[in-house]
Order: sequence, then C-alpha cells, then structure tokens
Amino acid sequence: MTSVRHSVRAILFDGDDVVLFRRVRAGREPYWITPGGGVEPTDTSPEAALRRELDEELGATAGPALQVFTLVEPGRLSTVFACRLVSLDLSRRSGPEFLEPDIGLHEVRRVRPEEVRALNMVPPELGEFISANAATLPALLDAATYAPGRYRPVVDVHLLLIDGGAPVHSGVSTGGAKVLLGRRQGTGYADGEWQIMPSGHLEEGESVVDTAVREAREELGIEVDGCEVVHVMHHRNAGGTARIGMFLVPRSITGIPVNAEPHKCAELAWFPLDRLPERTVPYARAGVEAVRRALASRPPGLPAAVGAAAVVSGSPVFSLHGWDVPGSADLASEAVRAGFEEVTVCLVALLDGAVLVHSDDETDRLPATVVRPGEGVQAALARLAPMGEVSFAGADDYVSPRGRVGRRLAFSARPAEAPEGLVPLPAGSLGRLPYGEGVFVRRASSGLLYDLSGR
Repeated sequence: MTSVRHSVRAILFDGDDVVLFRRVRAGREPYWITPGGGVEPTDTSPEAALRRELDEELGATAGPALQVFTLVEPGRLSTVFACRLVSLDLSRRSGPEFLEPDIGLHEVRRVRPEEVRALNMVPPELGEFISANAATLPALLDAATYAPGRYRPVVDVHLLLIDGGAPVHSGVSTGGAKVLLGRRQGTGYADGEWQIMPSGHLEEGESVVDTAVREAREELGIEVDGCEVVHVMHHRNAGGTARIGMFLVPRSITGIPVNAEPHKCAELAWFPLDRLPERTVPYARAGVEAVRRALASRPPGLPAAVGAAAVVSGSPVFSLHGWDVPGSADLASEAVRAGFEEVTVCLVALLDGAVLVHSDDETDRLPATVVRPGEGVQAALARLAPMGEVSFAGADDYVSPRGRVGRRLAFSARPAEAPEGLVPLPAGSLGRLPYGEGVFVRRASSGLLYDLSGR
C-alpha cells in the first residue's frame, strides 16, 4: 500500500497581492511556489500545520484561514487555505530550507493573483486556481473576516423591559423605574458582565421588531407586542469593528420573564435605570442611559413607565458611542472582554515625515511585541522603544503560530531621534511593509495620505 504524504499550502494575500516564493536553484529554471509544507505528527490539525509553516518560512502571522482547495498529486494530498497576512518578520524564520545555503534561494515576492498563471508555478494546477479565482478569494476572506470595504455592520437589537417608576414628565427623574439585565456566561464575549435582556442580532429576512419578539421568546419565555424603536446608536468597540444598536420598548408583555437560556445567562435581575451595576457592558450602559434621558424628557401628560414599559413619543434619538480615540486601558479591557488570548502592540514611529522600521534584504516591518502576562500595554510599548506620548493608530486580529487568537494594537509616536535598530524609510514611502502595517502608517501620519492601491 502506497503511503500518501499530506501537506498544506497558503494562498497568502497581502492587500491585493499574493505572497509567493521565487525559487532559484543551481541547474534548474527558476520556479514559483506558495508558502507551506508537510503536515508533521506533532501538528494538531492541517490549519495548525499551516500556521507553523508560515512562521517557519516567513516569520508570519495571518488572520482567519479558509480551506478553499484540495490538490491531489501522486503520493501527495495538499490542503490549500486562503488567508490574509497580518505581520511578517523574516528574522524569525527557522525552516531548514532557509538555514542551508546549498538549497538555493527563496525570494519573497508579491504578485497580482490574476498574473500567477503566467508564472512557472509548481504545481501548475495551484497557479491556475489562484488566477481563476482572483476576485472570488478576496471576497470570501472579506466576508469571513469583516475586512474593510463596503460597510456591513452587525445590527444589535435590545429590548428594554422597564418596570415600575413614578410618573415621568419633562425634567423629572424616572424615579424608581428599573430595567431587566442578565449576567452573561459561556458566550465568549463579556462573560461575567451585565447586558440588556433580551438582546440579539438581526438575522437575514427579519425586521428589527421581529428580532425583538423572537429574542424575548427565546431568552425570557415571554410574548411582547407593540415594540417600537426609542433609540439608535452607532457604536464601536475599542480596537474592534463598529455596529448598529437598535433599542426598543414593548407596549405590552404576556408572561413572566424567566431565564430561558441558562447556558448563556447566569442570572436575571432588575436594576434602577440610573444605578446600573458596575460590571455592565459599556455599550449597554450607554444605551440604557440614552433611553433613560429620552423617557425623562417626554412632554407632560404622556403615560408613565408603568408595568412593562411606556413607548417614547416621537422619532428615535440617535447617538454615537465609542468613536473617541481609545486609551490603552480601554483597548486592553476590550481585548479581554472579547476573549482574545493574547495582545500584540506595534509602533508607528514617525521622524521628519518618515516611518522608522526594522529592515532586512527583502522586507521592512514595524517594531512589535506580545504583551506579557500581567504587563500593561504601555509597559509593552516602552519595551519596544522609549517614545513618550503615543496615540492609537488602529487594530487588526490574527491567529498566532500556536493557534492563539490575538489582537494587534498599533500606536503612533514622534520621537526626537531614531531608536537603535530602527531605520527611516524615505519620507512618504511605505517601503516593503505588509499592507496592514501600511494602513497603520497612513492613519498615524498627520496630513500624509499614502495611495495603497498600487502596492
């Protein structure tokens, strides 16, 4: 019986380009390959093998990986993944093919995917697949990872059940009115914190009101009627993506709220509108506060918040939340709340209009480090270089070579001189930075907008 060797390959996108190796070996015409290699007995999965190979061959981390193709060759079965490059550090690569000088050169090149079929690609079937799917693969990755492009926000639907309270008139407090909250557990986001109950995400084919009715039934075992939107919020988590929040109140409720999903909610409790528990999800707290203000400012003579709730008259109020530049503590807290297993910080240091980078023969990169256990973000930045005041420049997410889901936070600074080990790129140039790091530079550069489309 012939044994079959299993391997993995990466269609690794850096912006609009694909990262390939141009192989130059004595006595053979140069040829091209994708990053990847054999699956080892110690690899827990093909994806684990892929991330190990990316680290060994490129010192690279990547975002979520999608399995897109299976390549069958004599004696070999290759699983092909598509993913986006997050960071690249060739000084970290450790594969044996890079430590043996007689094995030839692995030149790192970036190529437009539609041009790959014209290269001497090994195997040629993979090059044909990349070119044939030049538009489809980036679109699949964008849909899977919420990459920048046409805005596709998550829509959150929150139904506020407001119980009791004195009559509410213009300029008068909402008195003893209370709102129902649930303490999250087992969800992977903000576990242990309090959230509006019920809450959920708008699904395809549903109206906002349909979602509120469904979530009330699923989470609390009640039926609600006459739901109306009383507040709309455009919210952004610190270092994360933005979303739209719709806050509604019902005109009537049938049944008594119970914790119908104990695997997601540890307990239910009623809290005064103006005295929410300390560990309330910040986004939810801002929404409750906005609705409380709306209730308190109703014209005289409208019904009080009695029983389930009273609908606010007039058009829903709109607000922004989380759009101020976040501090390092807020960014670190949100990373913990979102369940990231590690946090990396990188630094965009600008000196006389030029960005300072680590540079080698083939690539440039921003200085970066993983935040150590028990260490703050500011302390990790100080280990990179003493930069003084820093400002947030953006964030992206990745999966480490060991499979740990992480968030990378970029900060900008303007040092008086170049720290040891960093060299300036020509002013206005992005050099050979990975695309994502070029985006950080663009955001951090005051008045300097770089055209990344031609990279």
